[in-house]
Formats: sequence, structure tokens, C-alpha cells
Amino acid sequence: HEAGFLDPIRRRGRKRDSTLDPVEKAALQRQKRMIKNRESAARSRERKQAYTSELESLVAKLGEENAQLLRHQEECNKKRLKQLGESLIPVTEQRKPELRKPPRMLRRTCSMEW
Repeated sequence: HEAGFLDPIRRRGRKRDSTLDPVEKAALQRQKRMIKNRESAARSRERKQAYTSELESLVAKLGEENAQLLRHQEECNKKRLKQLGESLIPVTEQRKPELRKPPRMLRRTCSMEW
């Protein structure tokens, strides 16, 4: 530890604490609290830094995955558009000869008198 008063080898009993006056005792306790608080704050900063790094890594990974999915979607859209174009061209070519022929019409015949 940072201070010698926390070392268990140097402290053999409570005689030293009993010889301190209340002001020194309060100062010693305040110093112990400050040290513990400083250590706790350092641990908290380390946890926060680790969490932030983890989130940044996740953002980068998800950004790359999103870009990959967008590229895949664009490829699928292009393929689908090409397929639609190929399927529409034969249909229009098949209809062209039909347009040249005279349309077939039903003719009325008189098969029965009224």
C-alpha cells in the first residue's frame, strides 16, 4: 500500500491508535478513506475505458456488417432488375407478331330464324 500505516507487519496491535489524539485519528481515517476512494475511482475509470473500447469495437463491427449487407442488397437488386428485363423482352417480342396478324373476330351467323 501507499502508506506505512496500512502495512500489517508494522502494526502489531492497537497501541499506536490509542496513543493518537482524536484529531490525528480523524486525519488518519480521512487519509485512509481518500486512498480507498482514489483506488475505487481508478478501478471505475478502468471499467469505463474497457466498456467504451468494447462499444467502439462493436460499432466498427456493426458498421462493416451493415456496409456488407448494403452491398449484397445492391447486388440482389441488380440481378433482379436484369432478370425482369430479360423476362419482359421475350414477352414483348412474342406479342409483336400477334399485332401484325389481323385480330381474330367472332362472327355472328344466323342459324335459326325467329
